Amino acid sequence: MLPILDKSRQKEYALLSLLDSADRYFSCQELAQSLKLSERTIHKYLQDLTTHLAEHCGQDFHIERSTALGIRLHRVPWLNIHTVYTKFAQKSMSYSFFHTMFLETSDTTTAFCLSHYLSQASLYRTLTPMRNAVAAFSLTLDIANMRLSGNEMQIRYFFNNFYLQIYRGYDWPFPAISRQRVMNAIEDILNALDFPMSISDRKHFSYWLAIIAHRLTLRHSLSSTLPAELGMENEAYQACLPAIQRFFQRFRLPLLTAECQFIFYLLHAFPFGVNIQQRLFAAARDARGFDCLPLTATDHFMAVFARYFPNWIGLGAPSFRQKLHRLHFHGALLSGSSDLPERYPFLKSYQSTYPNFAHHIQKLYEALEPHPCGRCFADARYLLPHYILLCSQYFNLTAAESVITLALLTDYGPIYEEKIKQEILSRFQDEFHLQFVTTNVAYDLLITNLPAPIHSPGHLTLSIHTAFNAREWDMLRQLLTHIRTQKPLHP
Repeated sequence: MLPILDKSRQKEYALLSLLDSADRYFSCQELAQSLKLSERTIHKYLQDLTTHLAEHCGQDFHIERSTALGIRLHRVPWLNIHTVYTKFAQKSMSYSFFHTMFLETSDTTTAFCLSHYLSQASLYRTLTPMRNAVAAFSLTLDIANMRLSGNEMQIRYFFNNFYLQIYRGYDWPFPAISRQRVMNAIEDILNALDFPMSISDRKHFSYWLAIIAHRLTLRHSLSSTLPAELGMENEAYQACLPAIQRFFQRFRLPLLTAECQFIFYLLHAFPFGVNIQQRLFAAARDARGFDCLPLTATDHFMAVFARYFPNWIGLGAPSFRQKLHRLHFHGALLSGSSDLPERYPFLKSYQSTYPNFAHHIQKLYEALEPHPCGRCFADARYLLPHYILLCSQYFNLTAAESVITLALLTDYGPIYEEKIKQEILSRFQDEFHLQFVTTNVAYDLLITNLPAPIHSPGHLTLSIHTAFNAREWDMLRQLLTHIRTQKPLHP
C-alpha cells in the first residue's frame, strides 16, 4: 500500500486492525508485544482511537476497555474498518499534498505550507516515505515545485492507485468532474462492446476516466499514439471508438487519437470483466492478422512455464491464459507497485513455505526477459506477485515440493488410523507435500503412540499419547518444516 497515513495514524490503524482481527478481548501486554510498542503508548493510541471512533462512527465502531477482561473492538457487521482508514487518510498531510498537487490549486510548497501552517522541513520529512512509493511508478517527486515528473500514463496510474486505495471507488474526490457524466460514458462504451461490467469495476473505471478528463483540462495530454505492436487498431476498437469519442465531447475535451487508444487499452490491462476481455483479446491482432505483442508474450510465458513446471501443463483453465494476457498488456505499457503482498500475506512467506516452487518461479521469471517480448516482462514488482497468485489459484503449489513420507505405527486399528491420516492431511496439505507409506519402506517421519521409545537413524519420530493434542500438532509442524528444509530442491 502507498504510505499515505501519517506515522501516528499508521500506528493507530495497525492497532485497530489488530483489535479487528478477532472478536475477543486482548490484553494491553498482548497488543504491546504484537505491535512492538510500550504499554503506555498503547494506552495513548487507544484513547485517541476511542475519540476518533466516537466522532466519526458513533456506536457502529467502539472500543470496550475492561480492567478485568481487557480491550475489545465492537463493530456492526455491515461496516469494515476501511471507513476509518478513509477518515485517517483524508486528514493526512500526504493526502492534502498530493490531492492539492493533482488539482493544481497551489504552485509551490511555500504557498502550501502557509495554508497548512507547517514548515517546509516538516513537510519534507512527512513526504519521505511517499518519495520511494512514487519511484516505484517510475516517477520523480519534485516537492519544491509540487510536481510529479515522468511519463503521463504513469502519472495517471499513480493517481488512480492513490485515490482507489483511499476511497475504493465509493466516494468521488474529483470536484470538477461530473460522476454521472462519467458513468453515462462507461455505459455507452459497454453498450458498444455489448458486455456487462460489475458495479465495483465501473467505479474503478470511473476513476480512470475522471483522472484522464481532469489531466486534459489542465493540458496534460499523451504525447504520442500507442505502438502498433499493441494491436489497438482492430474491430473491437472500431466498435467502441464512437462511444469513447462521445466521452471527450461530453467534457468538451480535445479528440486525440492517443487518448482514445489509451481508454481502450485500459480495458485490456486491468481486471474489468472476463467477458469483455475475452472479446478484446480475441480481437487483439496487429494489422497483418498476427497476435500482438502481449499475446505473443503469453505464448512465450507458457513455453517457459512448461520447462519449469512440466506436470502442470494442461491443468490450467483457459482463464489462466486470459489472466496472463491481462498481465502482459499491463506490463507492455505500465509499471507500478503491487499491493498483493499486503492483501495476500502468503506472498511474503511463500519462499519458505514452497521453497521448490519459489526457486522455479524465480528461474522462470529470469528466463522471460531476454525474449523480444521482454518489455512485457520488465516490471517484476508488479508481475511476479501476480504470477505467484495465479499459480496458487490454478495449481496445488505443494505438488511442486519434495514429497515428505509419513508412516504410522499405532495400536489404534485401521479405521482410526485412516481418520488420523485424513486429519493430518487436512491440516497440512496446503503447506506440505505429504504421502503416507507403510513402515516396511523408507520414510521421513514415523508417528507412533506406542510407549517404547523408537528412535533410529534415517528418519525422525514423533510420539503421541492417545490422540494429537495442541503441543503435538505444533511438534508435527516443526518436524515437517525441518524435514522440508533438508530436502534438496528439484533440478
